Amino acid sequence: MSRCLSIAVALTLLLLAACGAGGDTTVVSNNDLRPAQPDLSEQLFQPDEIVQVDINMDPDDYDILRNEGRYFATIATGCANEFEYSHFNATVTINGEVLNDVDIRKKGFLGSLSASRPSLKLDFDELRPDRRFYGTRRMTLNNNLQDPSNTHTCMAYELFKEAGVSAPRCNFARVSVNGEDLGTYSHIDSIKKLFLRRNFGNDTGNLYEAQIADFGENLKENFQLKTNKEINDRSDLSAVVSALKATDENLASLLSQVVDLDAFITFWAAEAVLGHWDGSTSNANNYWIYHNPDNDLIYYIPWGTDAALEQDSLLSPGTGPLYHATNIPSRLYKIPEFKQKYDARVLELLEQIWNAESLNAEVDRIRDLTETPEVNMTQVRRFIREYDGKLRAAVAGETQQRERTIVDRAVVCDKSGYMTLTGNIVNGSGTVEWVDLNGDLITVPVSASPPSAGVGGGLPSDSVSIILTGFLDGSLVIFPVLIEKDEFGQLEVALQGTTTMILRGDLGGSGSTGFRINGVTGAGLISFDEAPTLGGAVNMRFKADFVNSSGFFGGGL
Repeated sequence: MSRCLSIAVALTLLLLAACGAGGDTTVVSNNDLRPAQPDLSEQLFQPDEIVQVDINMDPDDYDILRNEGRYFATIATGCANEFEYSHFNATVTINGEVLNDVDIRKKGFLGSLSASRPSLKLDFDELRPDRRFYGTRRMTLNNNLQDPSNTHTCMAYELFKEAGVSAPRCNFARVSVNGEDLGTYSHIDSIKKLFLRRNFGNDTGNLYEAQIADFGENLKENFQLKTNKEINDRSDLSAVVSALKATDENLASLLSQVVDLDAFITFWAAEAVLGHWDGSTSNANNYWIYHNPDNDLIYYIPWGTDAALEQDSLLSPGTGPLYHATNIPSRLYKIPEFKQKYDARVLELLEQIWNAESLNAEVDRIRDLTETPEVNMTQVRRFIREYDGKLRAAVAGETQQRERTIVDRAVVCDKSGYMTLTGNIVNGSGTVEWVDLNGDLITVPVSASPPSAGVGGGLPSDSVSIILTGFLDGSLVIFPVLIEKDEFGQLEVALQGTTTMILRGDLGGSGSTGFRINGVTGAGLISFDEAPTLGGAVNMRFKADFVNSSGFFGGGL
């Protein structure tokens, strides 16, 4: 924190103390949330300041925390919503100010999960009721695992706001745990009541978080209600589902009674302009909705923008850039009047918020502030250079994109399809085996490529890959073994998320454009006889839960 900023904060705290605000000079009382008081949380979101966050906790607790997470198999079996992170107690020092008894847990649905640099949620209120830190109850720290440039998250949220969409504030934090420097994180506004008051002028409506959620009879159950839990009135979701049953002629009049359609079209267009392939309209993921009681309409809030500023979908290539995979955009896109409005809004936003010189200047600013190597900026600079033209060509109908619709099916946790996948590789050769659901032992002789840090092919970029290849009944079978870079070199590595996992797949046959997944792992362990090295011989064993997953990824990854 700069000297001038520190003085300003100190004067603010002295003024509050003079006015009778309780508490010490480190933790601000709940009284600062009254409308007459300044929003002290702005001090934590200065764009040119890096917040220093030092966490100390029991080492055994941290080991549990960092290794928790979902797996692709968790998603494929419909069991994602059964998973919950554990909570722990930590002492947290923020810009030199110490807070004891802070509730801490890991965060992340799947793609950002990391054992070496976990994303984190801090709650100042859970163990010390009514405690606030500069007006905030929580702190959200994202590890930028999917974005080595550290640009996607904060740039995307700022551009959403420039487009007129309510979006979180964002800056950067330097995080350490038990003295270990974990590097640069994105510090993101938590979507809680303070956010609602600041953006909507109220906080009494229903707020939902969406993860694989949509307005369908089944997928509406995946919206997670975050406010008014005691009342638990989810009829506002059913009202949208009901409106979507209308004919094309009546859709707009009915849907506009429950959703602010003009605001939604702007949000929809902004997701396209910002290349948010893992968002609401593209993947039924990473967004919030708020039922605003002032006008009884639903509004969308973006989330998870570390996957924004990308030219195509990782899981469903070719379905962008004009994404309309969920129910509302899918219906509206088929109505000429609304397709025209959407296309026009995309072009308007390109004129309004897209300036290559300004965008590259912001990349420069973030690079210098976070001390990120210029080589890490290659992808985002290419996005800035090429994506404007790609969008305009799509709106003009000059390019084709593959249709994709999220299927509205009931999500039922079914673990009956689990098998056990084992592998034994000696000097680069060995076997992969599993007992299939018919009880037959399947053995595939395989050869292993040397470990490589250049994964490519749509596979996670923060992983080292060992590619096992073999033939089963005359057909090529591929087993990519991925290990998080910071975990590579250890004798034992637990599977987690998408950075440390094992896949089974093929090249998709005639006409296919790339690797096609047909099997994914859950919990498991990879073991090495000696510490592996890049380019070295492969001597390893693994054992993992495993499920078939044909069709789950829509032809991607």
